[in-house]
Amino acid sequence: MAKNLKFSPKAIGFIFTFVSLIVIVMGVCLNINNKKLKERCTDTVTASVVENIIENTRKEIENSYYRPVFDFTYNGNHYRVKSNTSQKPALFELGEKTELKINPSDPNEFYVPADKKQDNSGTICIAVGAVFLIIGVIAVIKR
Repeated sequence: MAKNLKFSPKAIGFIFTFVSLIVIVMGVCLNINNKKLKERCTDTVTASVVENIIENTRKEIENSYYRPVFDFTYNGNHYRVKSNTSQKPALFELGEKTELKINPSDPNEFYVPADKKQDNSGTICIAVGAVFLIIGVIAVIKR
């Protein structure tokens, strides 16, 4: 038979602190990766949104997220690329044109300046991690 586990506030504080540090490190890594991506992606192209791929977390349509697919031409070559992020509602309408920043060495590597979700993800992780870190530290030093 399983015994009821009881954690002291200090143990919970250590868990919060540990998890928050992991989330903060993830946020810092996301920000560093985004910065490096922006350094590599220096050329600008105008792309058309040719598809919004539906991604369901569940099977109901109201829980759908939309990942845009872009079409563009660069140095005489045609490219069709899928965004790294999905959003609800769709960020772009079909046929809409938007600016992409691409890596001249690998035009399949790009970012979408209009997509602020990618820029903010690391900062959000750091902020959430900081809140949990404060809660964890308070729980550890109490008592």
